[in-house]
Amino acid sequence: METQRTVETDTVLSRREATLRSAATTCLAGIALLLANELPTLFAQGGQLAVLTMLGMALCVGLGWALAAAPADAAGRLWRMVAGTAVLVLAGWAAPRAFAVPGLAGDGASWTAPAGVACAALAAACLVLATAGARPTGASVRGLATAMAVVVALAPGVGVLVVALGPGAAGGETVLASGGHLHAHGSGEAAIRFQALPGGGGHYVYRAVAAPHQTALGTAILVTAALVFVYGAVGYLRRRAAPRESLAASGLESALA
Repeated sequence: METQRTVETDTVLSRREATLRSAATTCLAGIALLLANELPTLFAQGGQLAVLTMLGMALCVGLGWALAAAPADAAGRLWRMVAGTAVLVLAGWAAPRAFAVPGLAGDGASWTAPAGVACAALAAACLVLATAGARPTGASVRGLATAMAVVVALAPGVGVLVVALGPGAAGGETVLASGGHLHAHGSGEAAIRFQALPGGGGHYVYRAVAAPHQTALGTAILVTAALVFVYGAVGYLRRRAAPRESLAASGLESALA
């Protein structure tokens, strides 16, 4: 009986901690959802970008699960990990917009892109929740600020390395040798088409390739999975916070017996 009460005490969270963990889990699930929704576009830009995005998704989902399942005495380590993840997401959003990274320019680098703004907002919320949950000292705040500065400073170089390791444009060497130019939407003469004009004549244009996007069914599946995950995690955290009164009552009954 004593062992059972000890185990129950270790799993109980304060209502404040459970609320903070629930909010952080919801934000992390939202980031993972937004990243997953961008995968088709990222696969078209390069497999290495999609792999990095999937690693970010796995990190967010894993942290969300850890926030729901970890004991109360692991709160400090968990909140530091949440803060670090939030910094990485913010740096990943800001770096390609603040710096010119070859291969990453375009619509995805817009400051007002809805998916990017939403990811940044959720990451900022995670950082605020981690600050409230960990009650950081001055040293930890300085350390986090230093880490953020280092990540932002290294991001352009990492982006260039990622692009350099990715596949090049098909026939790119041939086009460069002939004095032509490479374009993101096609390469070489295969991308050039003659467009006739109604009044006669015409001109040559480059064929535009539509960027792939997530289908409506795929988005619905992702949203459903995220909602199920959040519902289960938040429900479990609420159950972990609720037994405080019943636990105290059971202890009082044992003492009277």
